[in-house]
Amino acid sequence: MALVLARRVPKSNRLKQPRRKGTDVPAPVFASDLPILALARARWRELRDTWSPRRKLLAKLRASWGRRSDKPGYLANRYFTLVRNESPARWVDDKTWDDLEFPELFARMDTTVTPVGGQVLYAQLRQYVDDRSVLAQRFAGYLELAGNQPLREALQLRLAKLGDEANADLADLLFAQRIEKPARRVLIWAWALVSLALLVLAVFFQVALWFWFGVLLVNAAVIMRQGWRQGRETEAMQHCAKLLDVADRLAAMRGHAQLPAVQRLHDEAPQRAVIRKALFWFACMNILKALPPPFSVLPAFLNFAFLTNLAVHAGTVERFHRLRGRLHATFALVGEIDATVAVASFLQQYPQHCAPAFTQNRELSMTEGCHPLLPDGVTNSTRLERQSLLVTGSNMAGKTTFIKMLACNAILGQTLGFCLAASATLPRAAVLASIHGAHSVESGKSHYFAEIEAIDGFIRHATPERTRIIALDEPFSGTNTVERIAVARAILEALGQNAIVLATTHDVELQAMLGDAYVLCHFQENPDVEGYFDYTLKPGPATERNAIRLLQRMGFPEAITANAMAYAARDMQADLRETC
Repeated sequence: MALVLARRVPKSNRLKQPRRKGTDVPAPVFASDLPILALARARWRELRDTWSPRRKLLAKLRASWGRRSDKPGYLANRYFTLVRNESPARWVDDKTWDDLEFPELFARMDTTVTPVGGQVLYAQLRQYVDDRSVLAQRFAGYLELAGNQPLREALQLRLAKLGDEANADLADLLFAQRIEKPARRVLIWAWALVSLALLVLAVFFQVALWFWFGVLLVNAAVIMRQGWRQGRETEAMQHCAKLLDVADRLAAMRGHAQLPAVQRLHDEAPQRAVIRKALFWFACMNILKALPPPFSVLPAFLNFAFLTNLAVHAGTVERFHRLRGRLHATFALVGEIDATVAVASFLQQYPQHCAPAFTQNRELSMTEGCHPLLPDGVTNSTRLERQSLLVTGSNMAGKTTFIKMLACNAILGQTLGFCLAASATLPRAAVLASIHGAHSVESGKSHYFAEIEAIDGFIRHATPERTRIIALDEPFSGTNTVERIAVARAILEALGQNAIVLATTHDVELQAMLGDAYVLCHFQENPDVEGYFDYTLKPGPATERNAIRLLQRMGFPEAITANAMAYAARDMQADLRETC
């Protein structure tokens, strides 16, 4: 078979070639050799990653940095659910959370390495923080981790030891109701000793081996009957021992990281020392599990032979229950470090972000604000000083997205300490939202009834002493025109007295009625852009017939659109005369 010489390449790009003995002419590199070299390199990289999981993990972490998450979020809300009613903190309510699409936002943000970090991030997103210094420290942490790749990756490598999804059960172990004391624990210990004694006797007396085989059958039955009940707690306690180890490794970095959570982990070391003694045998089980094959099966063998899982669980659970409160801070701090890295990664998708300023006045301003679910979306600005906002425009023009942008950033600023904007000023105010509603056959509530229930709650929550930010999308859109305008006017006037209202409507009549208490703005079509809308906020009331103009753009007959425009102008004049 003829050999084909490789094509010539520039000298600077040539492979270093071996020289033939006794000559200065380099040995040729054949084209048929190149695929073999590429395959050899790829195989070498695979072997290197197999023997060095650290390299593989680092490559994964670097690939996910600054990108959207695709994690399933297993039990992400569990920690929040357990501590919600035990804490005096202010939380984002369920309806507002759903209406502003925060489940989707959390899913995109959650690039945490551990389930613990995901659970803490979820709780942080839902908890308003009143201490400005805490919010400032969080924002400083995002900046530090974004600019310090070696530190960030060192933290993530330590956190990765808690990466197993089973660690999501730690929240139940530490914060759920009292752990039940195992029944017949003395009998379990006695039976484990019998099994051990028979195995020792079998070394000297062969007949004892047969009795030991019988004991193994009993052990199998006990494990099937009792093991599944305590199995989840036993596994969680093993993960708890691993949490202690990870916390110590993170605390050892306090000289390299300026994160307050790292320093606080160092301060919590005495509390962890007490728990570590209680979990000593579970730590030993973790060491055995970490052994390479075939030794990694040793824990399973010991459990089958001597009921070690049940025996250790029975001897530990009661003491652990008395001491587990000492681990609450460690759980939250480890999760906080992981969550801080995740938020720093999320912010890489948004070059424009800021730490908001806070005011005691009823004031809300946002400059070039961006919706968190639209990193490439159009930015808009607004400023409200003791006024509310009324936005008009056609469907799909962007008015609902705009008030969602303001409401979402108001929450992010008060929970995580950042806004996706060039600058922002926020009041200390919880956000309430009624963006959409659906008729529920199960509850028997119509859209209208569910809406008035929500708005009734808004009125009761908004008082002169407690400012609220209220996002209200097309109020009472399911009712007839006369009553809709009348009720919407009365409600918006009442809410605007004590709250910052962000309202959208199709009823342009409300503009003249609410012009004193509300800043008026609108969205409209732009004939020069593809898709009809430029999504740019325009100041002042809407004057264009946007819906009719959309019919014109879609090619409706001119006679229809002309008649529609004339009817609309006539009805508007009649409405204005009645209003005056």
